[in-house]
Parts: sequence; structure tokens; C-alpha cells
Amino acid sequence: MLGDAISHAVLPGLVLAFLITGTRDPMMMLLGAAIVGLLTALLTEFLHRIVKVDEGASIGIVFTTLFAFGLLLIVRYADAVDLDPDCVLYGNIVFVSLDVIPLWGMDIPRPVIILTVMSVINLGAILLFYKELKITSFDDQLADALGFRSTAIRLLIMVLVATTTVAAFEVAGSILVVAFLIIPPATAWIL
Repeated sequence: MLGDAISHAVLPGLVLAFLITGTRDPMMMLLGAAIVGLLTALLTEFLHRIVKVDEGASIGIVFTTLFAFGLLLIVRYADAVDLDPDCVLYGNIVFVSLDVIPLWGMDIPRPVIILTVMSVINLGAILLFYKELKITSFDDQLADALGFRSTAIRLLIMVLVATTTVAAFEVAGSILVVAFLIIPPATAWIL
């Protein structure tokens, strides 16, 4: 649920990144998404731990509020931007090979570079924080008792999910990205 929430909550980060820079540069979009992903995590944690709102409800409150704020920003300031809803929903994998960057004497598609970098970052975070991720995923209180900062680990996960989600949107589209975020954990839960 958190992955789905973050995939919607990053909308204001994307819009603000566009409004500030005036371009749809993927690196600026990732930065905007990461910042709002972190904000989503902080607000969710605040509502859950400080205000004592149920975790699912706090995710729902933050995600719908940020998504609505993003929609308001689009309608108010970026309504004339040529954004194809089909590309947002389904991605645009057909044109990936046309947007290339020369690297080491080869033309490599820009989305491949971005997704490779995100994969390396995610793998590095998993390898570096494996023990902390494992303990925090199953028992926050035990992690805190053992001296791990479960809140920091959860924030790291949320930032990684937000940036990975935005990086994958361009190629895979939001429907497939959300499916990739929801189906594996749901299957694991069943197993």
C-alpha cells in the first residue's frame, strides 16, 4: 500500500520540479519525486507515531492530500503542458531506443541508463542495510530495541521506492509500476 501511495504522492514533486526548472528533465523529476517521497514518509510517520493515527489511515491521508495538491498545481499552473495521459498510464517503451546518450562510444538509451543507476542504488542499499531491512521489515520494535533506527530505514525505503517509481514511469507507465509494487509483496504475504 505504501508503494502505491508513494507512486501517487510524488505528483506534486514532479509538477514542482517542472515549474521550477521549466523542463521535464528526468534528473530534476527524480529529485522532485525523491523530495516528495521523503515528505510522504515523514508526514506518514508523524501522523502514525505522534498523532497516533492508524498506519493505513495515515498513508491514505498523506497520499490523497499530496495527490490532490499535485492535481491542483497541474490545473492551476501546468494545464497547457503537453502530457499524454496514455504515456503516463501505459509508458512509452516503443520510443526508448530513440532517446540515446553517447556513452563509451555507444548510443545507450537514456531510460536504460537511469534504470540501471536506480538498480545499482537499490542493490547497494539492500546489500549495505540487509540486516537492518530484514529486522525492520518484520518487527520495528525489535529493531529499535537492538539499536537500529527503524524510522530511518523506513524513510530510506520510501525514498528508494519514490525515485524508482518515477524512474520506471517513463518506460513502464504507472499501471505496470504500481502492479510491480503491489503484486510481489501480496504474493509473498500469501505464501
